[in-house]
Amino acid sequence: MELTVHDGRPFRICQLTDIHLGSYPFGESDLKTLRSLRRLFTQKKFHLIMITGDIIWGKDNSTAKKSLSVFYDFLNSLKTPVAITYGNHDVEGPLKRSDMRSMEKKLEFFADRHYNFLNSNRESYTLEINDRDSGELKHVIYVWDSGSYTHWPKIDEYAAIEPEQIQWFLELPYARTIENIDLGFMHIPIPEYRMAVKNITAGEFGEDICAPKINSGLFYALLRKKNVKAIFAGHDHDNNFSSSLDGIQLNYGNTTGYNCYGDLPRGCVEINLYPDKIKRFVLTFDSMEEFSRV
Repeated sequence: MELTVHDGRPFRICQLTDIHLGSYPFGESDLKTLRSLRRLFTQKKFHLIMITGDIIWGKDNSTAKKSLSVFYDFLNSLKTPVAITYGNHDVEGPLKRSDMRSMEKKLEFFADRHYNFLNSNRESYTLEINDRDSGELKHVIYVWDSGSYTHWPKIDEYAAIEPEQIQWFLELPYARTIENIDLGFMHIPIPEYRMAVKNITAGEFGEDICAPKINSGLFYALLRKKNVKAIFAGHDHDNNFSSSLDGIQLNYGNTTGYNCYGDLPRGCVEINLYPDKIKRFVLTFDSMEEFSRV
């Protein structure tokens, strides 16, 4: 499904992350998550739903495919373009990343992906946002599958972005410059988030940054290319802050699902992408009548 914007209006993205659906039939926590999402999308409209991983509890979920299928039926009912990357918990059970990607065929409004790159069964790709009238490329969204767990468990826990994924980004044929306002999404935050806590501009810092200790160099590549002005991760349920490091925003989403740990109010992040700026808000499920912005 093509992504377009026009008349200088903002392109509105809803970042959902860490939904953590359990086995089907769903328990009360999962039903509460789906009720909250249904209310959200009744009240607010977006141009893209970007899901940054941990859609399901892969481990101990005997109905993982059914859980995904029911959730995708819900997404289809929204008639809004959807893009997905995966987290560490999605594939702790019988499903592999390739199985998860195969199930994407159930999505009727899947956003058009470009320059797909598969490495270590992790897919990176771009989304292109074009001007509806002229066809001009306005924004590029880069999506990296950040994987699950490290190759070297004695010295680290979580996977790093692979060097091949960084090289893919550097070699993409887009003619982007510092004038462009582009974004990146992944599940596991990169190590620079630990430095960025000194420059938090909004949101909560409620737990240690669960990034890989090994730094594979993605942030360096972003600094070289200069066009990506903000990246968004999930993974850490008690962090939803926005920060800045060397001119690049390092952001968390807001944990969406009730079926997992975390003290922060559940919700999502709204990203308004303008021709010359980015505005980010946390939308919580606390109010039954309207969503509070943080």
